[in-house]
Amino acid sequence: MPLGIGFAVIALALIVLAALVTDIYLAQRRLYALADSAALAAADSFEPAETAEPDIELSDSQVDRAAQSFAQRTFRETRWSGLQVRGSTDDGHSANVEIRGTYHSALLSPFAPRGIELRAGVTARGGLRR
Repeated sequence: MPLGIGFAVIALALIVLAALVTDIYLAQRRLYALADSAALAAADSFEPAETAEPDIELSDSQVDRAAQSFAQRTFRETRWSGLQVRGSTDDGHSANVEIRGTYHSALLSPFAPRGIELRAGVTARGGLRR
């Protein structure tokens, strides 16, 4: 009887731990999807470059503003706190977006931290085709 109870407790602990890891993994994937979509929105916020050939021009402030605007409009999850969106460009053609936030798991267990900080970084490149 005590051996059976011990195995049941271990099995339940493993199930809760697996559910917690899955929950955090899915939260990371949602954050990455948000960063990817925000980077695409920021890459589409270009200004035409004043050159002989058709080209685009991105600025840091433009990319940052577009990424933050997209994230505020679309991300409405309640288990996140301290969400920070930062956008920049290195070469005027690419939009770099990094999103950080603290995720609070729905599971209450001794294995779950009170909040885990997750981050996702994505680069999207804009361009024109002839």
